[in-house]
Amino acid sequence: MPARYLCPHCRGNRTRFALIQSLSQQVEKDPRTGEILYAADEWTIEGANGRPSLEVRCLLCGFTGQEGLFIHAAARQPD
Repeated sequence: MPARYLCPHCRGNRTRFALIQSLSQQVEKDPRTGEILYAADEWTIEGANGRPSLEVRCLLCGFTGQEGLFIHAAARQPD
């Protein structure tokens, strides 16, 4: 079952959010010029403990935080 969100900052948004995941790409650079000498073809999702890190941005007030903050705020405040 999908998790419900509530912005923990403005407490008025339950519907408009942006989901943000961090991506990384391995590169090697020339130490003198900064030119990229090699860039891996693959991008990987970054996260802690091997799990993807998902952040959420409230599209009303702009607050950005870990997904758990939005889920816990929705659980604490009924509709």
